[in-house]
Amino acid sequence: MQALSRIIRSKWAAAVLGVTTIFCSLGTHAAEPEVVKIGQIEAQTGPNATYGWMPSQGLRLAVEQINGAGGFQVAGKTYKLQLLQEDTRGEPREAVVQFKKMMEGGVPFVFGPFLSNVYNAIEPIARQNDGKFLLFTGATASHASLGSAKSSFLLRTFNWDAGASGFGSGMVDVLKKRGVKKVAMLFQNDSFGKVATDIYVDLFKQAGIALRVELFEPGTKDFSAVLAKLAADKPDVLFPGYSDGVLFDIVRQATEAGLFRNFFTVRGSVAPALKNAASLDSYIAYIPKYFEDAEKSNPAVGKFITAYKTFYKRDFPYDQAPLCASSCYDHAYMLVEAMKAAGTTTDLTAIRKQLLTQRYKGLWNMAFDATGEAVFDYDVVEVKRGGAITVTNKQPAP
Repeated sequence: MQALSRIIRSKWAAAVLGVTTIFCSLGTHAAEPEVVKIGQIEAQTGPNATYGWMPSQGLRLAVEQINGAGGFQVAGKTYKLQLLQEDTRGEPREAVVQFKKMMEGGVPFVFGPFLSNVYNAIEPIARQNDGKFLLFTGATASHASLGSAKSSFLLRTFNWDAGASGFGSGMVDVLKKRGVKKVAMLFQNDSFGKVATDIYVDLFKQAGIALRVELFEPGTKDFSAVLAKLAADKPDVLFPGYSDGVLFDIVRQATEAGLFRNFFTVRGSVAPALKNAASLDSYIAYIPKYFEDAEKSNPAVGKFITAYKTFYKRDFPYDQAPLCASSCYDHAYMLVEAMKAAGTTTDLTAIRKQLLTQRYKGLWNMAFDATGEAVFDYDVVEVKRGGAITVTNKQPAP
């Protein structure tokens, strides 16, 4: 009988221990961080990868840092980010498939695209899902949709050219203050080239600067004829192209032929100027951030560069880094801060409201204006003959 009693007590203890273990296991599971999904659709490869590669790199690094620090607290709960990245290769059809998949999967936050042709392809789907997600896009084409019907999903993460806070307005003002009277503009005949032409025709007109515009077809390599045509008007400055792919050829051909020695651009980098520094007089460029200089003066930038090298185990891509101004590193932290301030990870209206009131200081001093468009500081970089560089930081107010 005593033996039987011992057996019963032993089984009872085992049962109690088993139940306790189950409850402990459940308790441990409940304490694990919950997940907030964020998607990204950018061109990481392909001919237009220059516009999506760094945003993809920067966002991935931000997610790793946020999760590595234990996640973040919202209303007493701990969350981590789950990043779902897709490579559009700059192909609108591919992006549509990827974006539909994210919408069907209930992804509440999507970063990208930077390319306007990709944004135009996904916009109808985005409008169908208005109220179900937020889109952080740098696409120029998205500017026209801000504040329109069924666009509460939209936040444009790149600053606009025109307007009181526009970088284009600030850049044209630089020329005006230098006494420039006449500018020649040579841009690619594509969707962005036409949009940019419309913007800058108005900006130069408002500044009282005469402007002559010529467009070239995509794939052009020999610019000698059109450069000679523009030079015949004897403009003070040439405003060429919007990407290094054409800027290298245009600046080289313009200086070799002695047609232009002064340049002004709001896209691309200063690399074409440095390569032709012996034959030009001045090359003024808008750059979201000149990382080579900011690394020395901005602790946040220095920390970011060190973290990038450690995480990716490669040299820092100074030429690509300025594009991290769009749908990238800072924006992940801004989203987290907005969720924390709103006290929710699911109420998109409340989160958007917090994003519109933020003044975030990270790699950039960044905010959104009342329409949901980003305003951030930028650098005016001038390369002079011989390669001397001067950097002036501009801090527009949203």
